[in-house]
Amino acid sequence: MEKICARLLLFSLAPFCVFGQINAKRLSLHEAVNIALSNNANIKKATENISATDGRFWSGISLPQPEIGVSYQYTPVNSGLSNFGERTFEVKQSIEFPYIYFLKGSRLNKEKEIAVYNLELTKLTLTNQVKTSYYRVLAKQHQVKYAEENLKISEAFFKKTEVGQIAGEATNLEKLTAKVQNADALNNLETAKNEFATAWAELNYALGFGRQNYDYGWELTDSLSFADYKITLERLYESIDQTNPQIKTSELTKTITSIEKDIAWSSLLPNINLSYFRQTRDGNNGFYGASFGISVPLWFMFEQKGNIQTATANQSIAESEALLAKSEIALKLKNAFADFENCSRQAKLYANDILPQAEEIHKSAIKSYDAGELTYFEYLQAKQTLINSRNSYVGALFSYYQSVFRIEEISGQNIIDKSELEK
Repeated sequence: MEKICARLLLFSLAPFCVFGQINAKRLSLHEAVNIALSNNANIKKATENISATDGRFWSGISLPQPEIGVSYQYTPVNSGLSNFGERTFEVKQSIEFPYIYFLKGSRLNKEKEIAVYNLELTKLTLTNQVKTSYYRVLAKQHQVKYAEENLKISEAFFKKTEVGQIAGEATNLEKLTAKVQNADALNNLETAKNEFATAWAELNYALGFGRQNYDYGWELTDSLSFADYKITLERLYESIDQTNPQIKTSELTKTITSIEKDIAWSSLLPNINLSYFRQTRDGNNGFYGASFGISVPLWFMFEQKGNIQTATANQSIAESEALLAKSEIALKLKNAFADFENCSRQAKLYANDILPQAEEIHKSAIKSYDAGELTYFEYLQAKQTLINSRNSYVGALFSYYQSVFRIEEISGQNIIDKSELEK
């Protein structure tokens, strides 16, 4: 009976074990970006828009529909059409001047290139969002840990002051101070946990999981450690015209307006009209004919002139917008680089100066406390200093990587995986 119960218990626990194994999912930053790119609706929308431009290309260069008709003439009154004297089958085709089709095809090809760059821009924005969310989770994970350690110190400090007050070794003011510090540490821990949960929710959303449960099933494999990217603003400026999708889009838009101006001028060229017909006259089927004609733009002072004037103005507007886009992107890049340098300086300051000093203070405090040269309160203060320094270092690291990801989005380049931007 005991064996049967044991087996039943084993089978009942098996699904939970399997679920636990499935839930232990490892996720690198590279995998997170790929998952987001495959799930994101905006990416799919931009991809379909490229396909739509292919359709617009073929419809844009197609010929007008031909006209096919049949006519019966010289039919006596009060008789059917079968008694016709003359029957004509005719096919008519109107064709724009061939050069215009070339111009339309060029314009539609540029529109497809714009759709491709819009897709790249969407990918850059999403990649920045995923990377930022991924590193925010890493940062909040560390900060929750440090908040828990800080709470333990505050609780120990509070308990010591309570005991010390009873023994007459601590004042009521010290006790109240320790109590306030303990409450503040508890509040900081709850805040850190809430921010950690929010960071997970943002990462799940960026991955394209929508309203799925925001559990902690992912095990993030990348680490939050400092990497010194020696980026130069000059190198970024040199390559940004070729890598930034917004600049490329504005240049293509300028090219399209130039083509549209050529199309407007080409409207002065004549259209070509062709027709072919076969006739039956008086029972004889041996007649055929053809005609050729061109349309003459006699009223060019109105429609054509208006189109040319509009196209010329649009070209000037596009040129101004292209210059404005370059200036705006350059300003954004300059500001992002300044933020990067500041965040890099702070991260290095913590890594090379503040954190090592805090660790040295903590080590000295341990030795002094073991030797009886420091009180327990002084030891706790040294340990708390180390925890706060580590917590601030994590915040500086996150700001540093956030500034790197921002430069990646603006420049259109993957700085983390490339070295050509370094000195």
